[in-house]
Amino acid sequence: MALIFWALFYAVIMVAAFAVMGPNLIGFISATEQLEQSGATPTMEDFAPLFQMMGMLFAVLLPLSLIASAMIYAAVARSVLRPGESAFGYLRLGMDEFRVLVVSVVLFLVFMVLMVVTSGIIGAVIGMTVASETPALWLLVVLLILAAVGVCIWLAVRLSLAIPITMAERRIAIFDSFAFTKGRFWPLLGMALLAWVMSIVVGLLGSLVAMPLQMATGGGMMALEGLEDESLQVILQSAWPAIAAWILINAVMSALQVAVVYAPFSAAYRDMKGGASD
Repeated sequence: MALIFWALFYAVIMVAAFAVMGPNLIGFISATEQLEQSGATPTMEDFAPLFQMMGMLFAVLLPLSLIASAMIYAAVARSVLRPGESAFGYLRLGMDEFRVLVVSVVLFLVFMVLMVVTSGIIGAVIGMTVASETPALWLLVVLLILAAVGVCIWLAVRLSLAIPITMAERRIAIFDSFAFTKGRFWPLLGMALLAWVMSIVVGLLGSLVAMPLQMATGGGMMALEGLEDESLQVILQSAWPAIAAWILINAVMSALQVAVVYAPFSAAYRDMKGGASD
């Protein structure tokens, strides 16, 4: 039942997003396909309209996505840590979700800073390597890239229980995860890899099921080509079966994948604590 609620939640979010930004999204898809089909090597001038449209999409969709993600992450954690609060598929909009939103944004910023710093270091070494024309320095570049990936994976695992802890203890607990994951890095990494593999399997199976439905409704979102300058009403009249099928498929797939990927971390925290949270 929770999965059904989560799929319906994703469907509502997607409908709302399409109602607000549908023509812009179609324009972005069409412009991208035209650039791919042109056959010429794209220049920065060719990408400029895409960047502009992408900026408009992000300005509207990013806040909506952050709020929706906080609600669904909190719902998944609540389903594991507080199974008694099962009404409406564990979905709420309150202080739990606000705290999860804060933790998610902080973690995102932490990893963005890490990526910028490591990219800057690697870029500087690459520039030095090219300038000095010393082939042996490319080995250092490779080692730095592997080290950067390793640091990102290590930090992701060490911070993987931040949201479950925040939900269980009803407070913003970003770095408390370090204490709980101490000495448990490899089991948690194995669990994360297994969840990732299962997510891929779910995605592949979903694609096999979705393909006939997409073809039956006009080839999925390809049916929207040429409608970027039309009103939302005309778009819906012309391609509502394809839009409905796309929303249904992605809503169900998103619900399944979020459960597969995020629930194990809440279960791991629950087992470390020795039972469900009050």
